[in-house]
Amino acid sequence: MKLFSRDSRGLAFSMDMLIALIPITIIIGMAAVSMDDMSYRSQSVMQFSSLDRVAADSADALVESSGTPVDWENKGTAKIPGLARFDYSKNSTEENVLSFSKISAFKESDLENLLGSNYGAYLVLTDSDSKVIKSVGTLNNSASNIVRVERLVLTSKLEHVTSLEGAIRNANSPRTYTTQFSTSATSSAYTNYWIIVENNGYTNSTIYVNNEPLLNSSEIAGKTLITKQINETFLKQGTDFEENIVRIVTGNGTGSMNVFVVGAPKNVPQSEINLENAKVKDAKFELFVWAR
Repeated sequence: MKLFSRDSRGLAFSMDMLIALIPITIIIGMAAVSMDDMSYRSQSVMQFSSLDRVAADSADALVESSGTPVDWENKGTAKIPGLARFDYSKNSTEENVLSFSKISAFKESDLENLLGSNYGAYLVLTDSDSKVIKSVGTLNNSASNIVRVERLVLTSKLEHVTSLEGAIRNANSPRTYTTQFSTSATSSAYTNYWIIVENNGYTNSTIYVNNEPLLNSSEIAGKTLITKQINETFLKQGTDFEENIVRIVTGNGTGSMNVFVVGAPKNVPQSEINLENAKVKDAKFELFVWAR
């Protein structure tokens, strides 16, 4: 018995061809999807590699360079920002040792200028106890690719500005001691200045800043440690840096007294104003970068 007539043979052949073409079509479709996936992955890897390079180069520029000009923090703006301390006595940059004043002056606009408009960034500097010393920008957690780079650096939370240490002691008659430090309108915009007094026995003493009384005898007598912010109106506020004179007048007496002036960012509370925080210590620098 014949299943197909002579006229049906062409139909059977066509069905065989269609059945044979099904797996070929599937294979071609899967290959096309695979190629698209490979292309996407390749583009993603290239983008991530580019982000990684931008983040690494930017981090190195900030921690290894003082910026242009090297005293940009005193001028208010930087052509090229850098955070490394500049040693004027050696005319050289101290790589990976970050300047307190540069950190305090560093703004989000400086970070944007360094990376360009195609990238977003967030910078955070923390101490050995993971407490934030400085943060700039806002981390964009919704970005598809975020590169994080880390550098180990040295820095301080406060800046040691000037001091009279070991000079005031055992005065049998009234004496006057002086020291000085420089300020400008720019430095005062991001820094508060504080007096720290270590007193061992002096009762009749007064401290002046530019002839303005800052601490009197009643505030010093009977106390071993005094911390007080210098009123901003006492300080020089010119376009260029000018000297401020700290004058300590002591009466008769024995004992000793050390006087320090430190600088602190505007948001630092009095509880954190101490000599320990003015010491240079290990810190962690982290920079996060993503494409916009």
